[in-house]
Amino acid sequence: MPSAPIHLGRISPTMALRVATAVYRVVRDSTDTDEIVVAEEITSQQQLRYWLSEGIFDSDEGRRLWAQRPEFSETNLDTLRALPDDSLGREFARFLDDQSISLAGLAQGTPFTDGADESYLMRRIRQCHDLWHVLLGLGTQGHEEVLVHCFSIAQTGFPYSLIVISLGSLKHMVLEGRWNTLRNETRAAWNCGAEAKPILGVFWEERWAQPLAEVRRDLGIEVIGSQAALSTQQRSLQA
Repeated sequence: MPSAPIHLGRISPTMALRVATAVYRVVRDSTDTDEIVVAEEITSQQQLRYWLSEGIFDSDEGRRLWAQRPEFSETNLDTLRALPDDSLGREFARFLDDQSISLAGLAQGTPFTDGADESYLMRRIRQCHDLWHVLLGLGTQGHEEVLVHCFSIAQTGFPYSLIVISLGSLKHMVLEGRWNTLRNETRAAWNCGAEAKPILGVFWEERWAQPLAEVRRDLGIEVIGSQAALSTQQRSLQA
């Protein structure tokens, strides 16, 4: 698929100031996830409407997802932990455990979004972000977050990803001397998102038991990072 077109739409001066404040706070502290989701949500309103008008859920899998509207925050992690190693669900649970990420944190509201459909889509995309780390084999270091956003913008067209990529590349690649990542991996991550099948309408909850490698193959997703290989190596050492 080609990269997703970007629709910013009109933002009121009040909301523009709120975005600028959020970006400033994130630049000072890139772990300030509350400010990240505020800026992302405010700048994504037109893009949400675009995807709904484009029928992003117009597939058998997408229609089942849209009818049931599951929430990642309600996922039973113990069920995922009991799945076989290297399955999508097991590796997602492992990622959350390794990174000390709580599913409860995915239950944030959408105060800047009008409409039940838009609100669900906003939450769904936001909640899938950590799963995309798993699909790409990326951890949560600053430069890895940039790479996920390179993939994400090709899939979602969310304008906020441009801010993350621009400022994050400067902070976590240029200033930290990650020249190979800047020259090659950012392009690889974007190409991965542009060439993969559309994933916004994927019913991940139906795929938890599916081998992760098979999910990647089905969706045309290439591993960008080494997180998956490291996880497998660590399990081998523990055995």
